[in-house]
Amino acid sequence: MLSTPSTTVALRFWAHALLLMAVSSSACIVRPGMNRDCNWPSEASRPLDLTNDVDRRHLILDAEVAEELVDRYRFHQPNDQPACEKRLADAVARTHSVNVNDVARARDHIPERGLNLYVNIPMGVLFIPAVLAVIGRIERRFGDEAGPAMVALVIASLVVSALFVLVGEFWTSILQMIRVGSQHVGGRVARLPWKRYEPQIFLVFIVTFWLVFSLRRTLRRT
Repeated sequence: MLSTPSTTVALRFWAHALLLMAVSSSACIVRPGMNRDCNWPSEASRPLDLTNDVDRRHLILDAEVAEELVDRYRFHQPNDQPACEKRLADAVARTHSVNVNDVARARDHIPERGLNLYVNIPMGVLFIPAVLAVIGRIERRFGDEAGPAMVALVIASLVVSALFVLVGEFWTSILQMIRVGSQHVGGRVARLPWKRYEPQIFLVFIVTFWLVFSLRRTLRRT
């Protein structure tokens, strides 16, 4: 059976999806001893030097683990969340001989860990062939009718860009669920770069749509 362009795009999508899920799984924050009782998982005490990049990343990861434990606990004891946050922050600080304020600052850096490449690369890879397919379909539909074709292209650039923003948000949520080992990611997705910069990403998609259109037209004229 000959493969069609749509089949090729679908195969590429699932190939990237499976690969990225495997890579993302290796970066999970889940540890032995994860629980819903707001107890810090057993970890060997080790002072962290926060001038060292590796130790700073370790503290950020610990802060993310603590955040996940708070989120799990919240579903069972919603009124005790602040006390749980304090208890875990104290445990992390005690384990690594740092200040509680250091743990709080590390928590602010969690979004920087952010799954950027795992989200941006597949979305970019899929966006280009999708745009080419849409442009080709519009050109076949309208032929030499320049006016209607341009209106259709403008609408398509908005619709396709918005669709990919939503797909990217969905993909971000899936990867975050894999990383934290939980279906309850709550408001944490809103702090990740894709969600925080959705308007800018939407504009980038629109600009990319028209760049692809212009490049395609230029190449066809040469």
